[in-house]
Amino acid sequence: MRPGGTHGTARRRRLNIRTGLGIAAAIVLTMVLSLGWMLGRQIHMLDSAWTDNTQWTLAQLELENAIFARDVMAEVASDTPDIDGLKLRFDIMVSRLGLVRSGEIGRSLREDPEVPRLLAQIDAYVEEVDRLLAGEVDRAALREVYAATLDVQAHKRDLSLNGLNVLAEEAEAHRHEVRRQAEFTALAGGLLLILLGALLRLIDVQRRRVMERDRVLSQTADRLASVIGSSLDAIVVADHEGTITEFNPAAEEIFGWRKEEVLGRPVFETIVPADRREAFAERIRNFIRLGKGELIGAGRLELAAQRRNGEVFPTEAVLTSVDGPKGPVFIGYLRDITDLKASQSRLIDARDAAERADRAKSRFLAVMSHEMRTPLNGIMGVLDLLETTDLTADQRRKVGVALASAEILLQLVNESLDITRIETGEEKVETMPFSPGPMLQRLLSVLRPLAAEKDLPLELEADEADLGSWYEGDPNRVAQVVTNLIGNAIKFTERGSITVKLALEAGGVDIEVRDTGIGISPQDIEKVFAEFVSRARPEGRQGRSDGLGLAISRRLARLMGGDITVRSSPGKGSVFRLNLPLQRVPPPLDTPEPAAIVPVTPAARLSILVVEDNAVNRMVLRGMLQKFGHAVSEAQNGQMGVERLKAEAFDLVLMDFEMPVMGGIDATRAIRETLPADRQPPIIGLTAHGSVGARAAGLGAGMSEVYAKPLRLPVLRRLLAGFEGVADTPDAKGGLAAPVPAQLSPAETDEGLIDIDDFDEMAEMLGVGQLAHALERFEAEWHEAAPRLIGEAPVEDSVAALAHKLRGGAAMLAMSKPVETLGEMERRAPALFKRDEVGLLNCQVTRTLALARRRLDMLSAEAVEAAGS
Repeated sequence: MRPGGTHGTARRRRLNIRTGLGIAAAIVLTMVLSLGWMLGRQIHMLDSAWTDNTQWTLAQLELENAIFARDVMAEVASDTPDIDGLKLRFDIMVSRLGLVRSGEIGRSLREDPEVPRLLAQIDAYVEEVDRLLAGEVDRAALREVYAATLDVQAHKRDLSLNGLNVLAEEAEAHRHEVRRQAEFTALAGGLLLILLGALLRLIDVQRRRVMERDRVLSQTADRLASVIGSSLDAIVVADHEGTITEFNPAAEEIFGWRKEEVLGRPVFETIVPADRREAFAERIRNFIRLGKGELIGAGRLELAAQRRNGEVFPTEAVLTSVDGPKGPVFIGYLRDITDLKASQSRLIDARDAAERADRAKSRFLAVMSHEMRTPLNGIMGVLDLLETTDLTADQRRKVGVALASAEILLQLVNESLDITRIETGEEKVETMPFSPGPMLQRLLSVLRPLAAEKDLPLELEADEADLGSWYEGDPNRVAQVVTNLIGNAIKFTERGSITVKLALEAGGVDIEVRDTGIGISPQDIEKVFAEFVSRARPEGRQGRSDGLGLAISRRLARLMGGDITVRSSPGKGSVFRLNLPLQRVPPPLDTPEPAAIVPVTPAARLSILVVEDNAVNRMVLRGMLQKFGHAVSEAQNGQMGVERLKAEAFDLVLMDFEMPVMGGIDATRAIRETLPADRQPPIIGLTAHGSVGARAAGLGAGMSEVYAKPLRLPVLRRLLAGFEGVADTPDAKGGLAAPVPAQLSPAETDEGLIDIDDFDEMAEMLGVGQLAHALERFEAEWHEAAPRLIGEAPVEDSVAALAHKLRGGAAMLAMSKPVETLGEMERRAPALFKRDEVGLLNCQVTRTLALARRRLDMLSAEAVEAAGS
């Protein structure tokens, strides 16, 4: 409720009571005046009746006529008649007749039809007597007057009787009127008394209500005063002039003023800081003038306030206003938040410290990743090269163990980065078709040497039919999780065996890793999935463990929509079950096993510049590239690499990221900005920072693709397959043949590029030479059509027709992957294609042509061998 609302309601109620009483008083006054008017009218009527004295006048009219007749006879008998006295008597009689004519009775008699006739006869009598008395009056004239007077006596009697009848009727009517008036007056008086009683009752009820409301308001005021007095927040009330009218105890404690000291003083001089008083006063004036403002009614605000000693401190304030008798009354609720601000500052400092620690951790992981990947690059590269040499069976087994150990060490580095990427949401799950059975077989072949060191059999249980099933998911992440589970089983199992069981369904993949190791107690089952938690090995021996494997495995499983569960008993081993909701998909048309790592003669000799500051890494890369028959040049830093590229053209550049003088990012930018378009080779970035940000930075600087160290021999072979055959057919515009598309993945293989059976059948039907000529013709058509697909050359018919033509040629040559890509592009026509899309297709075409030529070489060699035998 807004402050002052109760008082406003009471005022409205009192106003309603006054209005009702006023209306009732007006009704009573109107009735009293009406009765007074009616009574006055009756009194006036009674006064008029007595003034006329009508009844006496009528009776006197006949008497006067008799007296006049008597006097006339007296004068006739008299020797000396008094004619003047007789005339006086006649005038008196005539005057009585005038009273009858002019009084109330006269007005009433004129309404009687007989009265006018009687009055006419009487008037004729008066005229005759006036004539007889006007001259010399003798005894004969008096006798005529006497005779006329006796004749008119009957008319006057009739007139008198009619007048009495009218008078009686009027008197009766007047009595009835008076009775009705009396009855109405009595009724009105009774109603008035009832109304006065009701009014008194209403006044009493309203009085009781007012008293009850006053009592409630008094209690409310007492409670409000108690609340204000005990409030922990300062409450300050000021009138429209800014003068303080209320100051509660909390305000006294917060501001240091006593209530008696600040009452009547301006609020600006007491609790508002000196440098803000003018602005605060201006806002109050604006509110009074406009009815709204920035502070009043704006909700919670942070304002600065001032104590009595001059200290300025922060407050959380709510300012409101209510209507007062002379203007708005301002109410402020203020809370000292000095301690809160200090706590917030400490929290912010703690947050900043945590963020700095997190950034330091990330930097540490990045540095450790770089520092560990750099020697690993040399170790694994040398081992890959060593594996391609002539080795005894024992030597090859030891190289395999060394490579497996190096891969485990690399996995440790990757785990440290994975946990960070998962926490920050950078880790993404890819989706592609893969076969879980062969994947597990390859993993077990890599991990068996580690299990063999402890004489532990590592076997796979799976139905034969399930080994050929394909699912859609992220094979790399699935392999990483299973590798962690198997690695843990090897680590904590001293005797017995380890079994991996594969169970496939239409909508999911279940992989169980069973061991006969030390087991896990029930209370520790969930703990093993926490970060940096590792179980102790038996007999107090410490094994290889970073405490991240299971934590990352469960997070990756949940990232893929699945989970990892555990069944275990101490001393009886454990069963880790990975369940993934993956959808079964049909197998690809051609899924041959990956070929062994055997150096082959490339379709074209590439000139490759290796820009790397580490001598071991340069040596390893040089050995790998030379194994594939390419020419290799070296530069020790980015600046030297830029200078070499300005002086000499290269088909490909392998660029390290971090180097002295100039790093790989800056060197790539310099190459892209300074060299002409036809002299810019594709640049492959090599970094020891296995993060998404590093790859994005490299691509943003102009690199064609970025690979994480160590760069393995199979990956390098697949990488170079996209450029073999390109060096001899450079694009005139320096465009499509040069850049490796950003979509090129390090895990991409040659599987599915060519339908081998159809290709071999066509070679048998056309002959190796004819098919080689067809490949060259298609390659020429492709290089001619590629610029047209991106709008750099005119198109004769349409983009769709051109894509359809290329698709038909690729289909004739059994080029499965390019046919699929061209079909998708044909469906999207007639729009022009993006440069990176055509770049991807160019990479597929060149790799497919290289693979087709190698296949022709094999078919040709087989034919020669068959002919020689």
